Amino acid sequence: MLLALLPTVTAGAWAQAPDTVAAVHDVLAPIARLVRRPPAEVAFAEARFSPLLARPLVVSGTLSWEGGMRLRRHVDTPFVETTLIDGDVVRMHRAGGESSSFSLDRAPPLKALAQSLVALLSGNRKQLKALFSVQREKRQDTAVWTLVLTPRSSRLARQLAHITLDGDRQGLRCLELVESGGASSIDLLGALAPRMPAQPTRAALKALCRHAH
Repeated sequence: MLLALLPTVTAGAWAQAPDTVAAVHDVLAPIARLVRRPPAEVAFAEARFSPLLARPLVVSGTLSWEGGMRLRRHVDTPFVETTLIDGDVVRMHRAGGESSSFSLDRAPPLKALAQSLVALLSGNRKQLKALFSVQREKRQDTAVWTLVLTPRSSRLARQLAHITLDGDRQGLRCLELVESGGASSIDLLGALAPRMPAQPTRAALKALCRHAH
């Protein structure tokens, strides 16, 4: 999804302090749990759903934030590929193949995702609110929270419907990107990554993301 998100730290280090009493009713309160000092790294498993795919494409590896607008996505299964976002440039290399690069401006959903991840990890609420309208879903299971980020830009909204973040007191659990054309991807992060089903469905992944275990 980072294309379609210490010394290196394990997934457990993506945890953060609990909300303060004053922040309980703040829609952005969960963001305090996501702030990290770079470099930061977490395992991921991603399922990509598209009307053009006969079955979901599943990949896994690691996501890294190296500081500033520098994000790395390394896939190690079922192929080996590294994608680096460095400022406004995206560089890709697949093992056994050629390298390529392109401007991040050519991929608005990817740019929005990268900007939102950097804003979350750096605790930049102002940037996040400038890019997105943020809603916090009401949940019966209060151990797990859900934030829905909807693009403020009408131009971006033509390509990106929304980004959904699911987390708990340990930090971010899942990240979903839904494109306006119907394609979507769901990333399971950290301890959830190994629990990616062999044949995932959106419903099964959302249930896994939104229930504490």
